[in-house]
Amino acid sequence: MSVIPMHPEATTDPQAIRWVIPAGTLPVVGEIADAPDELGTMLHSEDVASIEVETGAVVIRLADGRSWSGTGARVRDALSAALQHPQCWRPADVVTEDDMLRAALQDVLDGSVGDYIRSHGGEVTIVSAHDRHAEVRMAGTCTHCPAAGFTLHSRLESELRARFPDLVEVRATEEPGKVARRTWLTLRRRSA
Repeated sequence: MSVIPMHPEATTDPQAIRWVIPAGTLPVVGEIADAPDELGTMLHSEDVASIEVETGAVVIRLADGRSWSGTGARVRDALSAALQHPQCWRPADVVTEDDMLRAALQDVLDGSVGDYIRSHGGEVTIVSAHDRHAEVRMAGTCTHCPAAGFTLHSRLESELRARFPDLVEVRATEEPGKVARRTWLTLRRRSA
């Protein structure tokens, strides 16, 4: 059994740490109702207040009165062991494939791809994520940028596909009220 790589990142909440893991390690997103082994025990005890899974991270919030200096090593070891059993993680709500796609797309737009687009005065928002198809709306300087298609295809595709390998296509549209121009980007699976 190989160890899943992970590292901690601070959050604005001193009781919470974001444990970065490879995207797609867990088949769930959102709040967790139960986790495997010791991590599940800690969630149902007075040690851990909540666990939330993102496409590339697990955010663990300690219960009030607990500290990372006192409990952190146990949480880290418990998370490492729990990651070995991805099928045993239970979300608080039913998670669909559409939820997974939307979360992956939001993660990409909140990360370096979104930062790049915003740095040029552009904006990309999610319109829909359904049946392995994603649609985003381009606004700001992206609206008439001749490189917008390239940015979406080269940057968004690789990042999104890393988090959601079953992606079929991304549809990119412009902000309503602008010159109607629809750009359809079909993302093909790369051969291994």
